[in-house]
Amino acid sequence: MPAGGGRAARRGHGPVPRDAGDIAGAAFPPSFTDTEALLVGTGRRAPIGAERAALGAPAERLPFVIG
Repeated sequence: MPAGGGRAARRGHGPVPRDAGDIAGAAFPPSFTDTEALLVGTGRRAPIGAERAALGAPAERLPFVIG
């Protein structure tokens, strides 16, 4: 397994973030796929009830604005 917990590293920049949650400073629950985390985290899709409950307090900060 590569260094960085299986994440590919870019030269001089450390591990590549797994998803929008890593980039925005909030982790998504493990029940979210990468696609679900990106769609919900960027506001392209609203979280459904179970997802909102799993997110807890960070759900109030959606979508995460990056940039």
